[in-house]
Amino acid sequence: MKKIVISAVVGLLIIFSIFVYTKLTFFVVQPIGAIPNGVTAIIWKKGNLKFVDSPDSMCVRTSGEVSLLCRGMTIASVINNNEVIYRLPYSNKLYLISTNGREYVK
Repeated sequence: MKKIVISAVVGLLIIFSIFVYTKLTFFVVQPIGAIPNGVTAIIWKKGNLKFVDSPDSMCVRTSGEVSLLCRGMTIASVINNNEVIYRLPYSNKLYLISTNGREYVK
């Protein structure tokens, strides 16, 4: 009986993990002028968002470079088109994961 319960719990954890990975995005906004402390928003995944994403990584994917204009447009587009589930403090580790270890000028 104990093995069945443990197997069921492990199965539910696997299903929950797959759901989180495929349906949610950790969107990390680096501290900039308009957002001095930065923010990590958990949002529903839409379009080409990755599991851990940031405006800087999206700018690099679409235009090959990071600029203030691209950052601003990306933040506005993502926040306006996706429902924010929860806001967390800025995480530099998640930011670096989203940019493959590169840190762009603030």
